[in-house]
Amino acid sequence: MAQGILYIHGIGAVGGAEHDLLAVLARLDRNAWEPHVACPADGPLRPLLERAGLPVHPVALVPWRKWFSPFVRWRSVSLLRDAIDRLGPALVHVNDIWWVPHTLNALRGMAAPPPVVAHVRQEIEPDKVRRYELDRTDRVIAISEQVAESLRAGGAEARRLRTIYSGLDFSQPVMPPPDRSAFCRRMNVPDAAVLLGTAANLFPRKGYDVMLRALPGILAAHPDVHYLLAGTAEPGYAGTLRELAARLGIADRIHMVGFQDPIRPFLGALDLYVHPALMEGFGIALVEAMAAGKAVVATRTGGVPEVVEQGETGLLVAPGDPDRLRAAVVELLGDGPRRERMAAKGFARARQRFDLGRTVAELEQLYGEVLSGKAGNGHADRH
Repeated sequence: MAQGILYIHGIGAVGGAEHDLLAVLARLDRNAWEPHVACPADGPLRPLLERAGLPVHPVALVPWRKWFSPFVRWRSVSLLRDAIDRLGPALVHVNDIWWVPHTLNALRGMAAPPPVVAHVRQEIEPDKVRRYELDRTDRVIAISEQVAESLRAGGAEARRLRTIYSGLDFSQPVMPPPDRSAFCRRMNVPDAAVLLGTAANLFPRKGYDVMLRALPGILAAHPDVHYLLAGTAEPGYAGTLRELAARLGIADRIHMVGFQDPIRPFLGALDLYVHPALMEGFGIALVEAMAAGKAVVATRTGGVPEVVEQGETGLLVAPGDPDRLRAAVVELLGDGPRRERMAAKGFARARQRFDLGRTVAELEQLYGEVLSGKAGNGHADRH
């Protein structure tokens, strides 16, 4: 009989963490596991889950540590407790650290609470291990070895910690290249444009402003460049980017094209993928770009060096440095054969190291260990 898993995710928008959750749930062995998802009612995530035939339980999860949180977070805890009581899952998987306190408080007082697995999907300061009560969960999944190192530094027990890379589905036939002319018309850029692009929701830690400051120098060397920003925009930050582009005189070269689903046609049309993040736990968009046959320029932060092999599949630069970012982009745009070699190596690396089948197998193995009490001695102390 399939065992129930309740996945908890408090954001209704769709970015890397949400794509990863959707991909994993699509491949989970339904003979062994019965997945349910608690997430916000609003936003694009819920309809995507429902379209995939997954039971969704609408829950609004307010921030845990804002000044107003103590006055309202009890509602989130109550809704989660109701869902857990109703479903009786064998296991709870919290899809990012922000909702671990909600979950543990919802389980408080239960005679036999289900074990809790917490997924850490971004760079994390060691002191957040206890601040977000990760030391009280049964297992912690780190999205990269760099994240795992920070978790250990914060006191996460090695026996309860596991690194599991996100993966892509390589079981489907490779899609043909997109019709580039049609793509350029849809994006409102010239057919002859040299296309740079980033796929990440638009908020400050993704470093889009750094790329904008690098762009005038890139245009000086490659005047046909246009830069496409694919992702849901945080309104205030999007406005900041537009103002910066206007001040730099590059507004006509910046294209905020919104959330792209599927992402592969967008990536396939690019000449070079650029990922200027200031912080990045892993960077599934980098794997997607490599799988789409693109060389990449990215920042040396978080788990990114575990994805991009410096000098082989792309170039890595210090985060927050527009001059080095400019130089790396100019270098690769000026060397087509090198880009092609990097693209081929990147595709092979993505298939070898970041296959979704491996990700799901490792997750299912972890679930089995948790439920059998192996290597963690049962429930963590939650008192």
